[in-house]
Amino acid sequence: MKNIKKFISVLLALVLVLAPSTAGLTAFAAGEMTFTVSNVNKSKPGDVVTVTVKVSNSKPVCAVNPTVVYDADKLEFVSATNGDVFAKNAFQIGEAYEGKVRILYYNGLTNTSKNGTVCTLKFKVLSGATGYADVKLDFPENSVVNQKEEAVTFANKAGKVGIVSAVIYAGEQKKENAIEEKYYQKVPLFASYRKQSVQLYAGVIGEEVKKVEWSVDKDRLIIDKDGLVVPNRPWYCRANVTAKITCKSGAVYEQTVMVEFYKLAFTQRLPVF
Repeated sequence: MKNIKKFISVLLALVLVLAPSTAGLTAFAAGEMTFTVSNVNKSKPGDVVTVTVKVSNSKPVCAVNPTVVYDADKLEFVSATNGDVFAKNAFQIGEAYEGKVRILYYNGLTNTSKNGTVCTLKFKVLSGATGYADVKLDFPENSVVNQKEEAVTFANKAGKVGIVSAVIYAGEQKKENAIEEKYYQKVPLFASYRKQSVQLYAGVIGEEVKKVEWSVDKDRLIIDKDGLVVPNRPWYCRANVTAKITCKSGAVYEQTVMVEFYKLAFTQRLPVF
């Protein structure tokens, strides 16, 4: 009993600690206890969006102590509300700071193995935000435990908030393939440089696309109507690639990324002709 009280006092003290070391599994196995942060597919600056954290395949636990980590340059934390897994008085929350907010669930000395909503998070989308904003949970070591003070293994799945804006993807058109930065670097060129390529896809988050028109400096790069980019010279070259995207709603967006090909790693900084 003394040990468990000491353990709980430590957890309570940690509620306001906003920069923990992280742990928790990201690989998934059938039947594994899993914390999942939901996605918001469409939002715009000024919106207050709701993200839920759910647990499935739950194991018996009495304390859960994660940190919510979010893109502070795109989202402002508004509030967190207890879900239906733990009792109302089991929920405590720290102050949001630099994209982190610590939460604690302590269910007394009684385990719960209930599936459902752990908590509901609200964020305001900041002015000028574009692309995808990450929302995830980070867990310090031994922050999911049962009444015997035993660590419980689990998986942890992050979520994203999609903000209506043009996006260019490298490879498949998935959230994780979105090119967040302007600069996209390709592998070195070899003798068969025309066989080197970058497949780009363009879209608008939350909108249905009608057509995409690609443009580029054709002396350096070649791009076809489907967004496949190949170099137009067998040495280092780079150029901006622009997608003009027309949505079925009639709205038109433009997005530009830089694509670079280079012959060898040590010639990467050669002048562009």
